[in-house]
Amino acid sequence: STQSTGERNEAVTIRNKKLSPEKCKSLGDAMRELADEGSIRGPFILVTGDLISNMDLRAAMEVHQKNKEKDKEAIMTCILKKTMPGHPTRGLEDDVVVCLNPDTNRLLRLTNANTKRFDYDLDLFNSHDVMDFRYDLMNTYVIVCEAHVPTRFSDHFDIQDMDSFIKGIIIDEEMSNETIYIHILEHNYAARVSNLRTYASISHDIINRWTYPIVPDNNSPPDDQYIYRQRGIYLPNSVRPYKAVIHQNTIVGTETTIDRNTEISDSVIGRKCEIGANVKITNSYIWDEVTVKNDCVIDSAVLCSGATVKQGTTVSGGCILSYDTVVGPDVVLKSGTRITVAGPRHMRNDSECSNDSEDTRCSDPDNYSETDALGPDHWGVVYCSDEDGDGSDDEESERMEFNRKWFVRDPDFAEIDEISDSSDSTPVPSDPEPDVEVGFYAEVCDSFKSGYAMQKDIDNILIEVNASKHAYNVSVSDQLMHSTRALLELCPEVKEFPRYVQYFGPMFMKLAKDRDSQMVILDEIETWALEKSRVADTQKILHILYNEDVLDESNILEWAESCDESI
Repeated sequence: STQSTGERNEAVTIRNKKLSPEKCKSLGDAMRELADEGSIRGPFILVTGDLISNMDLRAAMEVHQKNKEKDKEAIMTCILKKTMPGHPTRGLEDDVVVCLNPDTNRLLRLTNANTKRFDYDLDLFNSHDVMDFRYDLMNTYVIVCEAHVPTRFSDHFDIQDMDSFIKGIIIDEEMSNETIYIHILEHNYAARVSNLRTYASISHDIINRWTYPIVPDNNSPPDDQYIYRQRGIYLPNSVRPYKAVIHQNTIVGTETTIDRNTEISDSVIGRKCEIGANVKITNSYIWDEVTVKNDCVIDSAVLCSGATVKQGTTVSGGCILSYDTVVGPDVVLKSGTRITVAGPRHMRNDSECSNDSEDTRCSDPDNYSETDALGPDHWGVVYCSDEDGDGSDDEESERMEFNRKWFVRDPDFAEIDEISDSSDSTPVPSDPEPDVEVGFYAEVCDSFKSGYAMQKDIDNILIEVNASKHAYNVSVSDQLMHSTRALLELCPEVKEFPRYVQYFGPMFMKLAKDRDSQMVILDEIETWALEKSRVADTQKILHILYNEDVLDESNILEWAESCDESI
C-alpha cells in the first residue's frame, strides 16, 4: 500500500498473517497465540477490525515512545477520542469515565459509565495529588503495546478481553507494577462500528467526508468508481437515474437500476439492486442485489444482500431484513421487526426446524408465529433473540432500547465542529453546509452581475469565482454547478441568453473541458428547468451553449438519452 505524508509518498509494506480460528475465540486467545509464536519483537499497534479512522498511527507510536522514555514501566498507550456523551458514534460499551493524571496522562482508572454508582478506593486519592475525571473520552481501542504484552496474557489465562487486561494492570498490583498512558485524539476521526447505531452514524460521517481521505470516491475498486457530486451524492458513471430524484447524502452502487418517480435520500444503495417506480427510500442501508418493487416505502431500515420487498410494502424504522428474505406484497412491517431465513435458534415456535441439520435455512417458515404480518409471498421468520424476553435484565433491556433507536440522530451532534477545526490533519474537502452553499452561490451571482454590468475582463471574473471557491472550500463540481445556476438566473428571458453566453462562454470553456464537467452543467440545466418550469427553454439553451463551444454534441446526446422525458 502507499501512505501519503503530505510532502512525499512512502511505500508501506504490510504483511498479513492469519491466526487459527479454532484456537482464537477471543482477544485473549489471539494474544496468547502470538506469545507462543514469538513473532513480535518490538512495540506494535493493536487495532480492532471494526475501526474507521484517519489518524496517523506513526504519531501514536511516537507518543508511546516518549512515554517509554519518561517511564520505563510504561507497557501501553491507549488512544482515546474526545467525544461528548450522547454522541451517535459513542456506543454503550464505549461509555466510560476516565481517571487520569493530567500532568502525565497516565491512566489511573477506566470505569464503565453504565452503572448507578462509582466506587474508587481511598488509596487512589492518597497516592495522587491531582486527578482528572473525564466523561468526554471514548476508547478507540487503538493501543500501542510493548512486545511483551502478549506474554502478559499468557500469564493470566482467565483474561479474554482488553478491558479486563487494562483493569488488571492499573488496579491489581499483584498482576504487575507496569503503567498505562493515554493519548487524546481531538481532531482526527476515529469510531468503531460496534452496533447498528454506530453503523448508521459512521456511514453518515463517511458520506459527509468527515473521515477524509477514507471517502467513497477515494477508496472504491477500479470497476466500481464513484463520482462525488454536490450535496453528498455519490454515483458511478454507469448510473444516471434521471427518472428518479436523488437527494442529499446518498450513494448508489454500480449496475443498480432506479425507476421513475422514485425518491432516495440519506441512504446507501449497493450494487446490482433493482429499485422500482414510486418508491421512497430515506435514511436506509440497502446492500447488494436487493430488489424493491413498485410503490414501496423504506424508512430507516437495513436490507441485507438478496432481500426482496414486494409491491406496496412499507418497511418501518429500525427494521432489518436479513439475507435472501422476502416480505410483502401490501404489508406494513412494524418498527423494529427483524426478518431472517436462518434458523432455528432463538426463533418462536422453532420445533419445526432441526438443530442438527447442516442447512440452517428453515424448511417451512410458515410454521412460525407472526409470519402472517410479513405478507402472502414472504420468505423468512421474525427473529427474536434472548434479549427480547421479559426484560428482567435492566442492563440488557437498556442496550436493546439503545440499539432500537439506532437511526435517531441528535441534531446537536450532527457534523461535530470539533472535527472540522483540525490543525494537524489533512484538509477535508467536505460537502458544503447549507449556509456555505448559499454564501458561495451569492458571491458567484454578485461576481457575475457586477462583472457583466461593468464588462470586466472574463479572466478577472474567473479569479473572483476561484477566490470564493477556496474561501468556502467547495469542490470543483460544486463551483461549476453554482456557476451554471448563476448564469441561468442572470437572464430572465431565453432571448437574452446568447449575449450572456458570448460573454461568459470563455470562462465555462476553461471550467468544463472534459465530459464529466459538461455533465455537471447539463445536470444543473435539467434541475433548474424542472424547478423553474422552464422546460420549454431547455432546447434553446442547449443549442446556444453548443454554438458557443461550451458543450460538445456527444455529451449532449449522451445526457439526452437518460434525462427527464419532459425535457
